[in-house]
Amino acid sequence: MEETKQELVTEEQETVAEDVTTPEEETVDPQVEELQKQLAQAQDQYQRVLAEYANYKRRTDQEKEQLGAFVKGEALKALLPGIDNLERAVGSPDGPEYRKGVEMVIRQLLDMLVAMGLEEIPALGQVFDPELHNAVMREDADGVEPETVTEVYQKGYRLSGRVLRPAMVKVAN
Repeated sequence: MEETKQELVTEEQETVAEDVTTPEEETVDPQVEELQKQLAQAQDQYQRVLAEYANYKRRTDQEKEQLGAFVKGEALKALLPGIDNLERAVGSPDGPEYRKGVEMVIRQLLDMLVAMGLEEIPALGQVFDPELHNAVMREDADGVEPETVTEVYQKGYRLSGRVLRPAMVKVAN
């Protein structure tokens, strides 16, 4: 019996609570609904921007890969005639013509690389610059200013102002 009384009391409290509404609640509900709509719109817009950014990033990554592959292909294609000439040189007999032919192939390859923007870093007789030169030896040289490059062991190259390989040099003390 107590359980039935308790159930009746709780049912009455619920109906009383449903019947009681304040004027403030009526004005709050439209504001809350409007804010909820705005929040839903903002969340939808955020999700769309996130998806657009993911697609943009994927697209640009693909374009970078394709561009890199294209540039590599064009560079290698430009070097192929030099390779062909070197293969011909290997099959030719030794002699002064052979040396002249190999020199011509070297000149051909260098011309192709220069056309692609490669430039040699000047070294011999220049003031040593650690940004451009890699000093592997030092020597006491008469008649030469200190910190001057006296011998080049390996040429250095740069592309568009960026050092690809510094020149390997000997420097005067």
